[in-house]
Amino acid sequence: MRLVFAADVLFPVLLGHGVKRIGSAPDADIVVPGENVLAQHCELQVGAQGVVLKIARGAAVSVNQRPVEGVLSLRPGDRLSIGEIEATLQADEPVQERAALQPQDDIGATIVRAALPKYALRAQSGRILGRTYPLAGQTVIGRAPECQLRLDENSLSRKHARLIPTNEGVVIEDLGSTNGSFHNGARVQRAVAQPGDEIGFDTLRFRLVDLGRENATSADVPTSAPRKALPRWVVVAVLLAVVAAVVFALK
Repeated sequence: MRLVFAADVLFPVLLGHGVKRIGSAPDADIVVPGENVLAQHCELQVGAQGVVLKIARGAAVSVNQRPVEGVLSLRPGDRLSIGEIEATLQADEPVQERAALQPQDDIGATIVRAALPKYALRAQSGRILGRTYPLAGQTVIGRAPECQLRLDENSLSRKHARLIPTNEGVVIEDLGSTNGSFHNGARVQRAVAQPGDEIGFDTLRFRLVDLGRENATSADVPTSAPRKALPRWVVVAVLLAVVAAVVFALK
């Protein structure tokens, strides 16, 4: 599931299993601006059974243009209004790829694979040096259990920063951390990182990598070329030369 906002006022949010808190507070999982939006306005609880909307007392929320309150289940296609912001709950569309055909395959058969994340963080320091963390969607980094990327580092705030993958790069948003977020060594409140850039949270350093580019590069590296068989005339010429040398030696 994903939450797609009208008129692209906010980036789409991938809804993995867990709780997504929505509100105007800087540490909310989905920050929605507006005078009528409470700090903790509502939350989406995503599980195996679907998506449940839980609305805070006094919060104004509409679903499909009808005011609602309390707790209710949502379905793909439902439209939410939170303050002045509207969003639609959408089901993820799997990426379909045609399978390599074998003699026994059905010509019309396809296989379905989930779309892979475009970006990842590769740790450049600390105890996690060398580890890679794919960014499957909007990702909050910190020590809190509800963070999408939870790192047990004392120097991190409970909710330190938010990373938002886009087609133009990854947006870095500091969530009021104590020790700061960094882009290529400069402390930032908000910045856009490109593949190859360094992203830091206090002393932790990561390199932003483009997984699609890395996979393509790996696929383009040629393996050892098989040895070609010698032409038959070369084999015959070599055999004749050997026979002639043996006959000459016996004379």
